[in-house]
Amino acid sequence: MEFSFNQLSQEIYSALKDLGFTEATEIQKITIPLLLEKDLDLVGQAQTGTGKTAAFCLPLLEKLDFSKKNVQAIILSPTRELANQINQEILKFGANTPLRTATVYGGVGYKEQIQNIQKAHVVVATPGRAIDLINRRKLILDHCEYFVIDEADEMLKMGFIADVDLLLGQLKSSAKKWMFSATMPKEIIRLMESKMNSPALIRMKKSTLSNKNITQNYAYLQKKDFYKALKMILLTEESFYGIVFCQTKEDVKRISERLTSQGQRAVALHGDLNQNQRDAAMEKFKNKKVNILVCTDVASRGVDVTEVSHVINMGLPRKPDSYVHRIGRTGRAGQVGKAISFVPPQNFRELQTIEKLINDKLDLFPLPKAVDSKNIKINSEIERMTKLKKALLEMKNDFNLDQSFDLFNDFLEELSREEIIKLMFSYQFNKDLKEIDDVVLQYKNSVLMSKGNSQTNSRGVGNKSLRGKSRFRKRNY
Repeated sequence: MEFSFNQLSQEIYSALKDLGFTEATEIQKITIPLLLEKDLDLVGQAQTGTGKTAAFCLPLLEKLDFSKKNVQAIILSPTRELANQINQEILKFGANTPLRTATVYGGVGYKEQIQNIQKAHVVVATPGRAIDLINRRKLILDHCEYFVIDEADEMLKMGFIADVDLLLGQLKSSAKKWMFSATMPKEIIRLMESKMNSPALIRMKKSTLSNKNITQNYAYLQKKDFYKALKMILLTEESFYGIVFCQTKEDVKRISERLTSQGQRAVALHGDLNQNQRDAAMEKFKNKKVNILVCTDVASRGVDVTEVSHVINMGLPRKPDSYVHRIGRTGRAGQVGKAISFVPPQNFRELQTIEKLINDKLDLFPLPKAVDSKNIKINSEIERMTKLKKALLEMKNDFNLDQSFDLFNDFLEELSREEIIKLMFSYQFNKDLKEIDDVVLQYKNSVLMSKGNSQTNSRGVGNKSLRGKSRFRKRNY
């Protein structure tokens, strides 16, 4: 029988029902029943956004003994943002149970964290702070039955793999170890083989390594033209709420400042920010006070926002595995998403490497039509005015206006209805529509120049028809 959430205990199932969980994802369908049925070590390969947090949190909740007051489980996270996210998720899943948790990470004081540990069934921790608290004899692993490592490949990239190895060595021999990773580099496989006891390996097929709900595109552009392309997307894509990935924190600062100065609602996330500043930036983005988050790979780890519509790569990441993590920020919880990567023509081999990793070809990002983009802009504004129009029609003369309306009325008095509409349309939209024309033209010119500079490329850069006969299976994510 295929796994369903209603097979869980009533307390957990009712919490999931309240959260709107209906059908389990692929990783959940395989992992949850296996962990419920057997006490074993497990390694799961699953990309960000495929539901892996629930895949380990739900069986863990079922296995905890809430009558005990000791720490029974440690969940290890590469970043404090992800640690907080995991903690929030498991508390939601266990809302109808007596679950108590503690989140511990560096950059903040010890006192509150130590107090929380003393009452916790589950501790969610970053490696450095976990080791620190163990050395201080504040985090005791004597009764730890389950040790979960999330984002293992990210631990490796951030230089934490030795800490993970050390922590695994502190566990009692009977403790069960569950490890999850989007990709499986050799170092992770070695760790699995040396520290885990014949683990069950749940390895998603390459065809499901990336989220099926994500459409992935590329555009060959010179680096100097990346910002033009970003501006074009912001002006022409409908309902943009996205993350812009940059290579360096200097790029993040420059681009976010430029966007803000041009009236865009953007916020930056990079390594020079302290924890309070990082939290404030994420809070603005999560609450949609801004619709653009500009960040580096390192700063973005642990970012979990369900409704992200776009991921824009201002250049390909240095490590192909990071591409999978980046695009996993969109297309979550069953929603569709778009990932668009700007690629300098000389980096076509890096693009090939990524395509080989995900077992698919990225599609050429289509040149936008200015007229379509203008219609999107107009329809968006019309939608915003719909409620006001309805109120005017219903209330008629009772519609309340400030007395200063008389000045406006006097100004329009000599114009006909058609002339007033033309005046207001021009006043409201002319600047935006001209900007769309300009930025679309600039983008087209940038693409054409990059095509011209890459005609010798054996891949047929910039020519979609030359990419049609793919050795990979064709599929939209």
